[in-house]
Amino acid sequence: MAYTFSGGLDLQHSGKTPAKNVTVLTGVERLTLTVPDDAELEPCVSAGDHVAAYGCVGSFERGGARIPVYTALSGKIERAEPGKNGCITVIPDGSDEKQPLPPLQKPAAELSPDEVTDLLRTAAVPCRGSYGYAFERVRAAAGGTMRFILNCCESEPGVYSRRKLIEEDMKSVIDGAKLLMIALDVRRCEIAVEKDAPYYGAISAAARRDPLFELHAMKRRYPQDEEVAMIYAVTGTRLSDASRPERSKCCVFDAETAVAAYRAAVLGVPYCERIVTFEDNNVLCPVGAPISALLDFCGVDPGDADRIIDGGPMRGRLCKTADDPIGPLTDAVTVFYPGDGDIPAMSPCTRCGRCVAVCPSRIMPYYLAENSRKKKYAVCDTYGVRACTECGCCDYVCPAYIPIKRLIRTAKLRVEGSEE
Repeated sequence: MAYTFSGGLDLQHSGKTPAKNVTVLTGVERLTLTVPDDAELEPCVSAGDHVAAYGCVGSFERGGARIPVYTALSGKIERAEPGKNGCITVIPDGSDEKQPLPPLQKPAAELSPDEVTDLLRTAAVPCRGSYGYAFERVRAAAGGTMRFILNCCESEPGVYSRRKLIEEDMKSVIDGAKLLMIALDVRRCEIAVEKDAPYYGAISAAARRDPLFELHAMKRRYPQDEEVAMIYAVTGTRLSDASRPERSKCCVFDAETAVAAYRAAVLGVPYCERIVTFEDNNVLCPVGAPISALLDFCGVDPGDADRIIDGGPMRGRLCKTADDPIGPLTDAVTVFYPGDGDIPAMSPCTRCGRCVAVCPSRIMPYYLAENSRKKKYAVCDTYGVRACTECGCCDYVCPAYIPIKRLIRTAKLRVEGSEE
């Protein structure tokens, strides 16, 4: 029997859709390195300085710790602006000069939980879900994790970056998971993967060979890979607050996080590049490269686009310009051309309940959206706005074309901002 959850959508069997192998983005003329909106950038370089690939160019504070900022390409610093909304611009010089992380003083298998956690911080390894960085998620668990779930499910329709990463670097996924097990101080890793995924057989064989792993065959359903949905599907535990998954005593990390941990520990490579899907292309991109460079590389004129989405069609966010930088969690770029995806005019909510039926968090999206529109954010908090994972299922099925996800996102930001 395949594991699944209540709600969600059966959108497509993306595992059966052809996707090209990973290629490396070339021709990048500029990297723009930024930090999260709530952080202040502190550069450690100045305009005119030369930096090697994988070199640290700055840092910012988060979770009471300093997180470095790295460049994936060597070159000259064009500008280094500190503070909120600050950025560091690197002009690549095309050289192969690299500056890896300092080598470990002991074998990776002999590291302590604190040492692996600090490695995740030093390498700036991000993670999807409730916490932006892997070390924050580990610290939030505070040694209380009882179950560690490695998410190997595809993220959403048309996004193949995780699939190609697993297919082309299975060993790093498995070995990286062992490092995360050390950080969480657990003795078992539960791998969740769709039973019809093209790499299911390879993961199943790897899990059978190692007693540290247990395989869960998942039913293909969006958003199966969401932290809240995954925890419920595997353990049966419902979460009323998507921002505090550690209360379930479970920890969910994606395959990308496992590979990043392995590369940092064994190869000395910090997190500064990732695979990004565009149509059927899968491209290894340096973080900070403009999206327009990816489009040019794939043979698309950015000027032809009507809208560019940073992410997939369900979870992505609208880009301001085609030169917006690729971020640490950008798993895809979606382009709408003039006439594509035109949304009809919004009409009044009919209380049909479709958004409630598909919501994986089991909240009332229409009610939250209505109160957000009226700026009754305290009411939204009372009715579980924090449990929303912003998967977009409600928008997809709404016959009135109400921007439910956007309204709920606004309410979440206001509720979380009122507590600071």
